[in-house]
Amino acid sequence: MVRPRNVNRTKASTEVPDWEQEEFQSRTQIKKAAQAVTDLGEQIAEMSETDIKKLQLPSEFEQAILLLKTMDKGPAIKRQKLFLGKYLRQNEPLIVEIKDKLAEIEARTKQQNAHFQQLEKWRDRMVEEGDDALAEFLQKYPQADRQQLRQWIRNAQKEREGNKPPKSARLIFKYLRGLEW
Repeated sequence: MVRPRNVNRTKASTEVPDWEQEEFQSRTQIKKAAQAVTDLGEQIAEMSETDIKKLQLPSEFEQAILLLKTMDKGPAIKRQKLFLGKYLRQNEPLIVEIKDKLAEIEARTKQQNAHFQQLEKWRDRMVEEGDDALAEFLQKYPQADRQQLRQWIRNAQKEREGNKPPKSARLIFKYLRGLEW
């Protein structure tokens, strides 16, 4: 049996350098950094139009991104992506600004997801444990409506036992989300 030559060989992954750095070690690093900048432009193009407008980008760049979003299949898309990359490479401070804004958006999204997960845990606990979890919740959040929550919890428990859709559990979550934290 002939043994394949590439067995147990792995490619060492190298980090893609930032375009904003002073020096590059090789032409390959320059190309990878340029491709990373082009990918940043593509990432922005995948966002919704309202999110793009919230980034407050220069109008020429914003128009180029919106044009890319409207394009269909074909070689023009590749040219437009390369144009975005070129524009960003010519305006290096813009790259840093965009990366900072995207990091802020990502941090806010993570914080919001963590908040929703906490609300889901409270809802599930209240449906599972009943009045004990409700009492603990009301100690932390006294502005909540005890009577309404208790009614929804009982309905959610009945729906769970009867294998019905979790309408009341959804109402509990919606109410918890509406509470001011």
